[in-house]
This record gives sequence, structure tokens and C-alpha cells, in this order.
Amino acid sequence: MVSERGVYRVLDANNNRLREGLRVVEDYYRLVCDDGRALLVKDLRHRLRALFDEGLSQACLEQRRAADDIGARTFTRSEADRGDWPVLLQANLKRAQEAARVIEECAKLLGRPELAIESKALRFALYELEQDVLDGRSAKIREWFYPPTKDSAALYLVVDEAFYLGDDFFSDLEAMLEVGIDFLQLRRKSGSDRGFLQRALALAALCRKYKTPFIVNDRPDIALLTGADGLHLGQEDLPLAQARQLVGPRMPIGLSTHSLAQALAAEAEGADYIGFGPIFTTPSKVRPDPVVGTAGLCEVLKQVSLPVVAIGGLDETNLAQVAAGRVPAVAVIRALLAAEKPAARVIQLRALCRY
Repeated sequence: MVSERGVYRVLDANNNRLREGLRVVEDYYRLVCDDGRALLVKDLRHRLRALFDEGLSQACLEQRRAADDIGARTFTRSEADRGDWPVLLQANLKRAQEAARVIEECAKLLGRPELAIESKALRFALYELEQDVLDGRSAKIREWFYPPTKDSAALYLVVDEAFYLGDDFFSDLEAMLEVGIDFLQLRRKSGSDRGFLQRALALAALCRKYKTPFIVNDRPDIALLTGADGLHLGQEDLPLAQARQLVGPRMPIGLSTHSLAQALAAEAEGADYIGFGPIFTTPSKVRPDPVVGTAGLCEVLKQVSLPVVAIGGLDETNLAQVAAGRVPAVAVIRALLAAEKPAARVIQLRALCRY
């Protein structure tokens, strides 16, 4: 015959263990990263709280014997070894997963199928969360857009092949990277795949030299072949979920958006960051999307937790105005690629990007 007192005591310990582990992860995402995933973890905690109704919580509390618990007096060496955030997060997620499994099994002993089913669902949600922590994407996005010393919008250069003019241009790009380009994205509107791959390989090598993230536009295959740091998709490109299947879990994927609705949808779909614009009129597209303006940008910054790259018509006349809204990054094309002295222009634009 099952001792319900023992079952309630085990449930109590593991309920506490699960809640505590989730709280560590939630606070990391909320306070360290300012990351929207904190809301996901908070939702998991609330689901757990709803499972332990008043009657079950009271029964567990009545069987608590914290003063007599031998676990309170043991401390292993590994518990003191938490070298960095990923290690700490994984330890707490493992702890929470194990606790969810114990709750699931104890629920069966008490004839509580709803508790068992929901505990199992929580456990699998935690498996997915652990994968997100371990694949390094979140840490990479944090490093890219929110470095500890951040005091300005990152300068994100979009290289359009229309400006790719051979060796001199390549030298200009290297000079720009040397003085301070934070991202380089390559996009193609015409030409052969073979030529695009050759240019992408050359730029990927150059970006690695200067430790600058290299992003490929539209093409998951080219991103993989060049070892790119990220992939950027437009609204009419491959769906994000299918692109993710191709590039795997580790490569950040950005998504172009042109309205608040699209920005919110990109967040829901799992984009790692978004481009948003055009902020101003731009001549770089044959059929540009409607201008969203700085007001539209401010609204997206308020409602979307993903890093935002402002794009569209940005140059030395308006960068300071856009950066004043504390956008994480600003994308430029002609402002640099059409400049007579691109490296000097980089220095000028970086000064305008300060918050």
C-alpha cells in the first residue's frame, strides 16, 4: 500500500525544486539579457502553480520536514562549480526536468492523471528550453546586439552587389571593417549563383579576420557553404521554420519586417532579430515598402523584445535622430558604399550612432 505521506513529501520537495530552477532561468533572461524568453519561463512557472491547487499544496506543506531532510546538510563539489551562465542555466534546467519527472510519477501514485500529463508537458518544454540555451544562439545574439559596454547603435552594413566593383571596393570594405563596422550583410539582386558564392566566400574570410559577424541575405545554402554567422530573410523568402531546418539550430536568423504586425509575427515565429523599415524613403529598392518613420520604429521597440535593426534611407542627416530612440542597430547601404572616403565616413556615422 502506498504511503500518501511519503508521496506528498516527495511532491513538495520536487515542486520546490522545479519552481526554484525555473526562477533562476527566468531571472537570467529577464535581468541579464532583457530577453523575451523570460515570459516563456514565467508561463511555465504559472502552469506549475496552477497544477498544485490549494488542497494539494496544503497536503504537501503538512508533510514537509525541512529540518530533518538529510539533503539540506549535503553539498557536493559540483554544486559549487558554476563557471559561467550556460553551465549555471543547464544545471538548473536539468534539476527542473528531473523534478518534473518525479512529479509525473508521483501523480500516478495518487491517481492524479491531469497532474501527470501536465508535468510531462512541462518536462518536454524544458527540454526545448535547454536546447535553446545550449545551442548558443541566445548568447550570440546578446553578444552581437547588447555588449556590456554598449553606448551606441551598432553599425550594420548591407553590401548590395550593385556596388561590388572589384579589388578597390574590397580594399575599401577592409578599411571600413578596420575602423568599425559591427555587422556585414551581403545581398544579391542579380548575377550568377557561382559569382555570388565566390564573393560571399571572400567577404566571409574578411569578416573573420576582423571578428565581424557576416550575414548572408536570402540564401541558406550560401550561408552554410561560407560558414556565415547568420542568415537574413525577407518576407517573400523561405519561411523561417523551413530555413531553420536547413541551417540548423545554431545559426541566428533575422527577418525583414515592414509593420508592427509583421514584427510581432516574426517574434512569434522564432526570429532571432528583425530588420524594420524603411524608416525613410530609400532608392535602394525598385518597389520599396511604405515608409514607417521614426514613430513606427518607436512602437516596434516598445512592443517587440527582439533586437531591431532600423533600415531604409539612413545616412548622416538622420542617424542621430534614429539612434536617439536607442535602437540596437542601424543599417546603411549608400551612406557608406557611395561615399568617396568610406573609412572616414564610418567614423562619422559611428559618432552619430551614440545614444
